[in-house]
Amino acid sequence: MLRGHDEKNVASLIFVPTQERLPEDMLRLERIVFRPSGQPARIVCVGVSEIGLARGSDNDLLVALINTYIEAGCPADGVITTTAYALLKLAGLDTGGQHYQALGQGLERMLHTTYHVTDGWFDVREKRYTTVSFRIIDNLSRTHGEPEKGRIRLDRRSALRIRLNEEITKSINAGYIKPLNLTVYQHLPSVGSRALYRLLDVYLDEAAHRGDSKPYRVVVPMMALAESCGLLGRRTDHMRKTLESMHAPLLNIGYLKEVDFIGRGSKTSVHYTYGEASSPINPEHVTLLTRYGVHRGVAEKYVRELGDDVLPVVQKFEERRRTGEKINNEGGYLSKLLKEAASIVEEARVEALRTQEVQRTRKAAQGAQGKAEAEQHQLFEAQRQSVLEATPEEALEFVLSPFKARQLERRGLSLQELDQVRARVLAGEVTASEMDAAVNRALMSAEGLEALRQLL
Repeated sequence: MLRGHDEKNVASLIFVPTQERLPEDMLRLERIVFRPSGQPARIVCVGVSEIGLARGSDNDLLVALINTYIEAGCPADGVITTTAYALLKLAGLDTGGQHYQALGQGLERMLHTTYHVTDGWFDVREKRYTTVSFRIIDNLSRTHGEPEKGRIRLDRRSALRIRLNEEITKSINAGYIKPLNLTVYQHLPSVGSRALYRLLDVYLDEAAHRGDSKPYRVVVPMMALAESCGLLGRRTDHMRKTLESMHAPLLNIGYLKEVDFIGRGSKTSVHYTYGEASSPINPEHVTLLTRYGVHRGVAEKYVRELGDDVLPVVQKFEERRRTGEKINNEGGYLSKLLKEAASIVEEARVEALRTQEVQRTRKAAQGAQGKAEAEQHQLFEAQRQSVLEATPEEALEFVLSPFKARQLERRGLSLQELDQVRARVLAGEVTASEMDAAVNRALMSAEGLEALRQLL
């Protein structure tokens, strides 16, 4: 899957009409469209003579420009550098000679068509709808391709330097974008189906963010939908027929599950039910499955159906590989496990609960043991202090027990020095606590042993 992005104002408003052919003398087109939020917007497109209005596949070029800008890291000046060939490929268009000519004409139309959007351009930072006027492209320079009568000409060698309008780049930089599956987009057969896909994907994105229950459903007035898609004409039967042709490929790929036209004439509404293919696919999960030989189509199917639940299945597969189980066909074997995902996921869940319980028990036991050791240490210290505060004779048995005396002797203390330890404690010249601390330090280090000798 080729992952891309769409700017949500552009996708919601479809201010470039989807019709490929417009009357030669049409240099102004006014529409009232409704955003998925219900906000009405007035859009006026104004072109120049001999060039005309942006239309049709210029929508594809706009999507390509948006994604080129994002891939370039969203430069602050809005300038992107690309090639005519790369732009055609990203737009999903052919790269034959005539398509370079069409690309030049499309860029020229976007350079000269002015859009006036009243109360419909959403400023995500200010959280309000605004009125804006702009051209899609503010500046264009290119290499190769000889101009003819002042018109833009391009060929396969042409490098392009394009500055997108600030309204578009500002919105992108503010994060008012959404994911766009460019693989699906590029394989849809018509400009209309591609534009409708982007618009319905905005509805889907907003439904998902609202937390609507699945399957997601949307209801749109038919004539408002036709207006949003830039379809010219007012005959309801023609509008319905055109929309049905735009729905067909979206139904075929499973993006839409059902489309129902409810009502008659201009009161008709279109009821959409999204299909399983509308669910977002995690490309990393797809790559994980295809790495082991699962066919991409099969991988996408299971990732769409299972989501993150493919991970415990892959873990089970890798575990069986490590244990030496004979696997002749890894892709086939993993596909077989994916069919058993429900039981594997449940097994993993139970194992995780068991592990958590063991950890809780161990932690509780460690806590109890630590508490017992702390209590034992406190009791020992209390007993020790009691002995040290007893009579000198009783304290001396604790300070210089036979075991400690042997250890001190091994460390180099003479019998005469041991007698001095006893004598000083019995005479009260050194308290039992002081002598106990000195003896303990002497048992631990050479410095402590020397300190004990100085105390004697």
